[in-house]
Amino acid sequence: MHQKNQSIKKGAVKKAPVKKALANKSITVKKRTDRAGSTEFKISSMNFQAGGLNCAGRLYLPAGAKKPPVIIMGNGIGLEMGFGLPLFAEEFAKKGYAVFLFDYRYYGESEGEPRHLFFPRRQLKDWAGAVEFVRTLDKIDADRICLWGYSFSGGHVLATAASNNHIKAFIAHMPYMDSLFIFKINGFKKTMKISFTGYKDLLFSITGKEPLNIPIAGKPDEFAIMNTPEASLGYLSLVTSGSDWKNEMPARSMLAASFFRPFKSIARIKCRGLVVRGDKDSITDNDLVDKYFEGKEQFELLKLTCGHFEIFKGEYFKQTVTAELRFLKSVFG
Repeated sequence: MHQKNQSIKKGAVKKAPVKKALANKSITVKKRTDRAGSTEFKISSMNFQAGGLNCAGRLYLPAGAKKPPVIIMGNGIGLEMGFGLPLFAEEFAKKGYAVFLFDYRYYGESEGEPRHLFFPRRQLKDWAGAVEFVRTLDKIDADRICLWGYSFSGGHVLATAASNNHIKAFIAHMPYMDSLFIFKINGFKKTMKISFTGYKDLLFSITGKEPLNIPIAGKPDEFAIMNTPEASLGYLSLVTSGSDWKNEMPARSMLAASFFRPFKSIARIKCRGLVVRGDKDSITDNDLVDKYFEGKEQFELLKLTCGHFEIFKGEYFKQTVTAELRFLKSVFG
């Protein structure tokens, strides 16, 4: 069950336990076969280093595949690699693609304190570390890498594709484009409240106090980073049942996020890309998405009639996977 959002309180906040990822580079933990019995793949747990910390990852490797292309996947703001991403990873693995999921530092099975700290620049270094690590794996083709991001990590994907020459393609869903749009949908009063709480938490960190956390998703009448009508139910629907994950992050995180403007990286991207966006999305700047990706020969734009959180289920999931498999085939053959 999901915990209800709590109002901000002074004092200590109980730390979430750090989940230790497997230290071995390749340990088979699962083996699955699709319904037709034609495609088998294994899932291995492994770690890589980023910022002096162990970041946890999972490699999906199709059985019998010789040096397959690899898709590197990272999740959106506050989310762990097990939330929604395995649905796509399994579909890709069934079709012969290797997939590498990872948790950012401070999240899930990765190391780092305080838990759920969210600094975009550090997460970009986690992406760079994941790419560097995957390129050392001898069972995949290090020269055929596609990045896959959702929501905030859609922005990470844009920035990483622009800065890394080893990337051959990217897929970005409901990509975070510009922090100024978040200020726009939050309004002045809420933006000031988040900023004040962020500076207070920053002071707490300097003086050695426990983090001052704020909810990530909430209802429209609640104080949270995201509180549009679709945010609370949509965001929490991605969380795996039984998880000890908490709907919160240190407030100072939003001070760092306010300077993240990944749309400025798009002009430097040399590889091909597929961008997915939803007409009913209340969190993504669709106007900016259309401006940079619609009608461009280098990019494909898939427009769905969904909101920000609906690509992980039902017909929208099927449409998205179908488009992505077609795109991947056009890139890698």
